[in-house]
Amino acid sequence: MPRIALLLYFISTVAFAQKPLINHHAVSYELYSTLNKTTYRLGVSLPKEFDRTKKYPVLYMLDGYYASEIVHGTHKSLKFYQEIDDLILVTIEGTAVTNKDWFTKRWSELTFTKFPTYDSTTSIMEGIPAPGLKSGEGEQFLNVIKNEIIPFIEKTYPTNGHRGLVGHSLGGLFTANVLFHSPELFDHYGINSPSFVDWNQNDILLIEKKFATTHKSLPVKVFLSYGQLEDEEGIQNMKNIEKLFRSHYPDMEVKLVLFDDEGHASVIPAMISRSMRYLYERNIK
Repeated sequence: MPRIALLLYFISTVAFAQKPLINHHAVSYELYSTLNKTTYRLGVSLPKEFDRTKKYPVLYMLDGYYASEIVHGTHKSLKFYQEIDDLILVTIEGTAVTNKDWFTKRWSELTFTKFPTYDSTTSIMEGIPAPGLKSGEGEQFLNVIKNEIIPFIEKTYPTNGHRGLVGHSLGGLFTANVLFHSPELFDHYGINSPSFVDWNQNDILLIEKKFATTHKSLPVKVFLSYGQLEDEEGIQNMKNIEKLFRSHYPDMEVKLVLFDDEGHASVIPAMISRSMRYLYERNIK
């Protein structure tokens, strides 16, 4: 079963809570975007010994709708056992209260290129009413993150200008696109089970190829991951992309992890933990 189809099956058969799962692990803010007329809920968890006289890196995680509890709980656990450096963790989610609303919005926000045939077939498969799914609004969502969400966080908390972005599935595809569209915005990237092969015939390779013609340096830290139970084509594609990154950008720090006995949905908790651990491993002095 294709990865996107598997995730669609997952979200249609699992009952999600109708309210955001932000509890004692994090505080919640609502931010209205004037750029795309959408309200976003930002979940923020802080270092255990948070000190406003210090400045911290910020890690942004996509798909807070289903990942908030796991993300902030993992952050709390890793800091308790001192396995990662201090950071401010932010989850981003809309205010959707149904699975279809959530998926319709993320389909447009997390894709940079239009894919109308896939929009149509997936809308029919999932019973999403007209006008159905609409892809290709990723650049607008990136502008929301860049011009509204990041400034809000950096005005509210003491930050040091170092930022990370982590996504899964379409979120992984979005994160990879951000790497090549606005490489200066983040210096840590988590690209997990990305929808590369499924999306427009792996067009992320064309985007990277164009970027590489004018960029011989890309000094960022990148975590790549995939579940071993996901499709073989996708696994091989990730291996090829890791080699491509290493050959095109010698100053990039990159690691690929293939999670044993994990599929497209079950890999989510594992990729969240390993993304944080690799990207922000504790610097013992």
